[in-house]
Amino acid sequence: MSFTATTRLRTGAALPMTAMVDILFLLLIFFMTISAFREHDQRIDVSLPPTETGRTGGSPTQIIISVTDRDEIFVGEKQYTPDQLRQTLTRLAAQFPDESVVIRGDRASRLETSVAIMDIAYASNLKNVFIATAAAP
Repeated sequence: MSFTATTRLRTGAALPMTAMVDILFLLLIFFMTISAFREHDQRIDVSLPPTETGRTGGSPTQIIISVTDRDEIFVGEKQYTPDQLRQTLTRLAAQFPDESVVIRGDRASRLETSVAIMDIAYASNLKNVFIATAAAP
């Protein structure tokens, strides 16, 4: 004796589409946010010096310091004095000791400013300090 209706169709296991759509939207929001932060560091207009030999890469997260042609120091869109930069880098080095520092110095800025920033980064116990350049035409 069977209690199931003979006209009822049996279906296979179904995947929960709602959960997959939620995960898809979360990933989309995550990648949109990350790309916005990566572009955020490039908003300060800096004319990088050209180089024919250089390498790309480094860690995916970096502290990017921009130096304008008037020797103004920016991290993101916030301007820093050398003392403020020292305090900030010291705090960041305590939290993220293996973080890379990229100095984006304008070709019209003084070399002294970039060297001072390198000195501040090394004094803050950040060891991976790089200078950004542009590919030669």
